Amino acid sequence: MKFYVYLTTMAIVNNPFVQSASGAVGKLLVYKRYYDKTVVSKMPDMSRRVLSEKQKESNERMRLATIYAQYMYKTEERKMQARIRLKLPTHKSLFHALVKEHMDQHRHMPLEQVEQTFMNDLPNA
Repeated sequence: MKFYVYLTTMAIVNNPFVQSASGAVGKLLVYKRYYDKTVVSKMPDMSRRVLSEKQKESNERMRLATIYAQYMYKTEERKMQARIRLKLPTHKSLFHALVKEHMDQHRHMPLEQVEQTFMNDLPNA
């Protein structure tokens, strides 16, 4: 029987130059923000990750919703029409609202049906 020990080392950064940093540096380091602290850790190894069928389906639904939102974002006219249709105030994210709209509209449909009707969802495609 083999036992694997995973060492996860993280450092809390107090340096004012990197205190507000977040994101990756190459493929080695990741800067994360936890409330008022900046943490530096190594890039997680996702190579052995196995997704379940439900996770794959959820990822595909999110991908289609993002494509829909990107399409609606291409022209100012579509953005204005969507903001009016959704009755969204200017301080709220239209992109997130469009993703949510698409996800809510297709929540109870099987993924195959969503993919088949996807092009019909895009007005003037």
